[in-house]
Amino acid sequence: MWSWQGFWLWLHILSAIIAFGPTFAYPLIGAQIAKSPQNAVFGVRVMETISMRLTLPFAVVGLPVAGIGLILTDQIDFFGTTWLLVAVGLYILALIYSIGVQMPTGMKLMHKLEAMPPGPPPEGAGPPPEIAALTKRLQMGGALLTVLFLAIFTLMIFKPGGTEFSGLG
Repeated sequence: MWSWQGFWLWLHILSAIIAFGPTFAYPLIGAQIAKSPQNAVFGVRVMETISMRLTLPFAVVGLPVAGIGLILTDQIDFFGTTWLLVAVGLYILALIYSIGVQMPTGMKLMHKLEAMPPGPPPEGAGPPPEIAALTKRLQMGGALLTVLFLAIFTLMIFKPGGTEFSGLG
C-alpha cells in the first residue's frame, strides 16, 4: 500500500545511494591513476563529474528534502531526537567540508594535471610535489568523509536512544 512515509523513505534511501554509492569507487579509480599516470586527467575528471552531477545534487537537494518529508510525515520531534540531531549535524559538517575543501582541491588538482605535458611521466619519476600534496589531501579528506558517512548511516539505521520511524521495523 502506498504511503507518504514510504515515498519519503524510498526517496531518502535512493538519494543516499545515488549520492554516495559511486564515491566508494574513488579509491579504486585513484589506484588505477597511480598505475597509469598518463590517464590522471581522465580519472580525476571522472571523479569530479560524479561529484558535480550525482553527489552534490542528491546530497544538497534529494537527501534533505526527503529527510524533511520523513520528519514531517512521521511527526518526529526533531529537536528531541538526539540521534537525528547528531546525524544531521555530522551531515552538515560533511557537506561543508565537501563543498569548502574537497571540491576546490579536486578542481585545483584537475587544473594542475591538465597543465602538465601530455604522455606518461619519465621512467621512475613520481608526481610533482604539488600534485602529490593535493592527491594526499583528497585521500585524507575522502577518508574523513567516509567515516562521517558511515557514522550517519549507522545512526540512521540503528537510531540509538529511540524514536523509530513508523513502519521501519
